[in-house]
Amino acid sequence: MIDRLISMILAGLCCLGLTAPAAVPAAVDAPAASANAALSLERTITYSDVPADHWSASSVNRATALGLFQGVGENTFGRGQPISRAAFVTALMRLFDWEPVTPEENAFTDVTPERWFYSAVETALANEAIAAAESTFRPTEDVTREEMASMLIRALGYTSLAGVAAGYSAPFSDVNTNRGFIVVAHDLGIVGGVGDDLFASNGTATREQAAAMLVRVHDLLTAQSTLLEEAGEYRTVTVETPAPEEGAELPTTPLEPLTELYDTLRQLKSSGADMDQAVLCLSAGGTGTVVDEEGTILSTDTFTAQQVEELLGQKGVKTYYSERYESNYCIYTPREGQTAVVWYQSEESLAAKLQLARLFGVTKFMLA
Repeated sequence: MIDRLISMILAGLCCLGLTAPAAVPAAVDAPAASANAALSLERTITYSDVPADHWSASSVNRATALGLFQGVGENTFGRGQPISRAAFVTALMRLFDWEPVTPEENAFTDVTPERWFYSAVETALANEAIAAAESTFRPTEDVTREEMASMLIRALGYTSLAGVAAGYSAPFSDVNTNRGFIVVAHDLGIVGGVGDDLFASNGTATREQAAAMLVRVHDLLTAQSTLLEEAGEYRTVTVETPAPEEGAELPTTPLEPLTELYDTLRQLKSSGADMDQAVLCLSAGGTGTVVDEEGTILSTDTFTAQQVEELLGQKGVKTYYSERYESNYCIYTPREGQTAVVWYQSEESLAAKLQLARLFGVTKFMLA
């Protein structure tokens, strides 16, 4: 089933867009963000206010070529100008190639249908990039560094990770709110400090700084993930499957749980390891647990990819997906009074793990 799983991933990548990993085998290149973006990269775009020797020139030009940003008129990019909250979510919408959302009723009182950013804000909300905790969005206000980090981590689908990371030590001494989001963004290399262990959460970002950030994320997401047959001299990265707990209502043994994978990659990066020399080892099969009506564990077992495929084809097997663990599982009744739960790898779960690995700079993996 490993070959079948790889084939499914390759087929699925054509539809997954930016958040999908570049797939396997090694000869397969990462998919472009979109046909229009691929064509636009052929153009050379320059602005009169972004000199060729300015640190942001490459990022600004690529952000424009990718369709993430536009100039502000008269062949200028607006270098040094702050970026509004509306403009930033518009760039996020383009980065992740979200399907536009234009509901009849507006979610925020200050974002009404006639405003140019209406669809972008509503689309970002629909994709959980922004939290609907307030009645206003404040679209014309300058986006802060904290807000950019939070929106981007939410857009990547890592809100749960941020909840866990909130308990980690922060790399900055001035972070008081949205701590977990900033920790994750820093761990992934998306944001940095401003010096003296400070993050300047309420500081604003310029248009070129936002462009550089989003181009960096784009490049990580669209990098190629390469399948290796053996690790060779590369450093292997493994994540243990948690053991089932006695008496648990649902035996929970997901393969490479996302939080544990994040912790493992975080520790490896913090140790100063060369992430390009690491290979992520992932399971292709599954793990199963059988319990009785009281939750007493009767048996545990491992499944090959082929066995998982055969199991999923049986009558009475119900399948589910856990976004918390980024893992599939199925439930069935092997005998009366018994419940079996099998956690297994799928195209969706594998894509999620490869995406996180790429954001840490790990682009090689193995399936066993």
